[in-house]
Amino acid sequence: MEKTLGGKVAIVTGAGQGIGRATALRLARAGARVVVADYDAATAATAVQEIEAAGGQAGAHPVDISNLGAVRQMVTDVAAQFGRIDILVNNAGLTQIKPMMDLVEEDWDRIVQVNERGLFFCLQATAAQMIRQVPGEVKAAGRADKTYGKIVNVASISGQRGRSDAAHYAASKAAVISITQSAALALAPYGINVNAVSPGVVATPMWKQVDLERGRLTGARPGEAMAAFVEKVPLKRPAQPDDVAAAIAFLCSPDSDYITGHTLNVDGGYEMR
Repeated sequence: MEKTLGGKVAIVTGAGQGIGRATALRLARAGARVVVADYDAATAATAVQEIEAAGGQAGAHPVDISNLGAVRQMVTDVAAQFGRIDILVNNAGLTQIKPMMDLVEEDWDRIVQVNERGLFFCLQATAAQMIRQVPGEVKAAGRADKTYGKIVNVASISGQRGRSDAAHYAASKAAVISITQSAALALAPYGINVNAVSPGVVATPMWKQVDLERGRLTGARPGEAMAAFVEKVPLKRPAQPDDVAAAIAFLCSPDSDYITGHTLNVDGGYEMR
């Protein structure tokens, strides 16, 4: 893979497994120095070992993105270590399958605390560091003739239509799409691009959880709920984590310098617009 990100410093949240892990590996192959940020220190360390074994550069940073103080400290630590932050992939997230009328405050707060609030403040803290890196003359002009940072938020196709068995999750991912657009407007004068990807069904531990939770509600056997969803996908297969990582890597690369405020579906054609 061409070293299009050589010299760049990237933070990937939720990078211990699934889409985040695949993204961290892909950005490292493109030459970025990757900070593997994850709630689980053990999975973060394993991902770093995998990146280093493949010849990449990475470091682990355990963090709970729902903790604003911890997020700010992470950004401070990464900037102090590397001198800059060029890329943020806001991937960390939670899901839960539960009928709308059965949701309680704790369910709602748990999902929104990470998927919406945590994502926003991680973006805000990282964007502040990126702005500090922008030359003074660019700030004074209020416009940039080049890109000074890339932020990619991981949303979901669930954020594009309601989900009766995951209303809180769908709402949190709709918020991610809105936050992406707002941040793209706010950061455009600094040459910082903000985009999102919306995966559909992906062969990850999270989707195994979704399959099992839907099975408990419907009486389906393990694998049947996921298979039913895949049957509605025009390409007739689930995405692999690297399918989504490839789209994220594109939005982090120089090839996407004139794209901002966009949400790219990576769903095998499930949602078309």
